[in-house]
Amino acid sequence: MSKASSLFVLILFAALVSQVNAQVRPGPGPVQSYGQQDQVISQRISQSLRMREVRRISELLRLSMSESMDLQASSLTILAQSLRGAAIIEISSRGRLISSQSVRRQLSEVTMLIPAMTSLDELELSVSDDVIIDTVSALVRSSRSQGPGPARQMQPMSGQMLRLDVRQDIRYSGEIHLKQLVKQQLGLNLEGAQIERIAVEAQVTRGFSASVQVELNGRLVGPVKTINTSQIVTPIPLNSIEEVRGSLRLLVRGDVVINQVHIRIGQVRPIQSYGGGRQVERFQVFQEISSGRPLELSRLLPYDNRLVSSISIDGRSSRSSSAEVALVAMGQLIGSVIVTQVPMRPMIQLMRPASLRELSLQSLSPVIIDALEIGFDDHQMW
Repeated sequence: MSKASSLFVLILFAALVSQVNAQVRPGPGPVQSYGQQDQVISQRISQSLRMREVRRISELLRLSMSESMDLQASSLTILAQSLRGAAIIEISSRGRLISSQSVRRQLSEVTMLIPAMTSLDELELSVSDDVIIDTVSALVRSSRSQGPGPARQMQPMSGQMLRLDVRQDIRYSGEIHLKQLVKQQLGLNLEGAQIERIAVEAQVTRGFSASVQVELNGRLVGPVKTINTSQIVTPIPLNSIEEVRGSLRLLVRGDVVINQVHIRIGQVRPIQSYGGGRQVERFQVFQEISSGRPLELSRLLPYDNRLVSSISIDGRSSRSSSAEVALVAMGQLIGSVIVTQVPMRPMIQLMRPASLRELSLQSLSPVIIDALEIGFDDHQMW
């Protein structure tokens, strides 16, 4: 069978699996939305990947950041062949393995299911040995089709490096508003993102040196760094794990031209507002709960008095095939969900909002809680 025929069969197969009238996009371009209808995005790659090489799925599909963040994947189909013996193709989300398939020296197709509600921009592909990737296809759905309400503001991804073209000529002293520049140039909102470090590409125009320091949320963080004529890039490590909630600025002293600024993003807490005043925030947990080892939610936010209306659990059973996770308030069971060894994100909707300080997650079987998405009610407890 020719490669062109294989691609046709691949697209037809994905369309039958999804039981929808799939839309095939053979090349780069804007992703179209079809309401509740699934789409197949297919891209001819014809690239060789070396052993342990990692590539983002969105990059292979030639999607922009805004396109990939708006899409949720339900399956990936890959046409590939190994250059030697059998090789393993692995799909990971946020560094966690979610699916794998083996390919041999003959060109063949493998299809991997993706856990529900997984954003396409989180997915990465890696190989255990040298492999030729012929075609990648993704069965996706727009996240905007999940219901009415304001669109989610796009945030950077954890570990991402942002580059800003500044080209600002500063005389004696000046400020560079990084948060606004990121919004203007990249269309990203830095709210909820931790900043690991900042690097400044600059050129001193008069004198021998200048200095720069970072202001985060109205206060100075990190050391004062000297910009001199002997170095092109000035790195600024930040001694803070604080998230961006207010300002993010560079305070510059001296006569200098700031050409570019590079921002390394750390952890990102997605924040999404919904109608009715409800707000959802994501918290990284990475903790195992079991019999006698509950997770007290007050430990995540010890000084927070907000009311909780829902909790989505990003977790998995660590030993048994499935386990029940219970949400308990003041010794009373108010909701529970089942988690398996496949990563999921089930939600517990509270009948009425409860104080964060009253809630805990409990399980008789060991369960690893990677993250929680907590929906807060618009009413405060004082």
